[in-house]
Amino acid sequence: MSKHKELAISGAGLWAKFISFLTILLLAFSCSPSNKGEEEWRGELQELKKAIKSLEERIDKLEAAQQVMLTLLKPTAPGPPPGPPPEAAVLPPPLSVSQLLAGKEQYLGARVTVKGEVGPILVHHKSLLLKSPQGMVEVFFGKLPDAKQVQRLTSTPINQPLTVTGVVSLPPGGGGAAKLQITAEAIDF
Repeated sequence: MSKHKELAISGAGLWAKFISFLTILLLAFSCSPSNKGEEEWRGELQELKKAIKSLEERIDKLEAAQQVMLTLLKPTAPGPPPGPPPEAAVLPPPLSVSQLLAGKEQYLGARVTVKGEVGPILVHHKSLLLKSPQGMVEVFFGKLPDAKQVQRLTSTPINQPLTVTGVVSLPPGGGGAAKLQITAEAIDF
């Protein structure tokens, strides 16, 4: 009986080995690439190579066109040297206070440059009055970007005419002594 058991055990081992061998063969054949799949990959590879060649040709054409554009943009001969900006050449001389008051309707809301004698300085308002025989114009200088200039205007006596650039408006409620107001953007001594 022991021989039968040995044969039965050895037979079972043979069957197990045989089944294992068949399983390995099936896995090997199922994992190997088929000719059809390999041909598909080669076809796709060829298509990609063609696409790369066409892109390279397009890039070459674009580079050539870019070179042509650059040569057209380069100046062929040096132009005249740049002159002063047109605004600087066209700026009229500053108005006098009398001229501003005479044409006040024309200048309302406009940016003007006015030159005039300094009257009283109202420190608490951060304003000053430009005077003329026809009347006075109040100049608000509190919003000037240069704080040192505002300090200088309020602390030192001014004995010379000032040139003021700013926007003209009517004073609120009649304005008292001043007939017009200017919100200063720049003041030159």
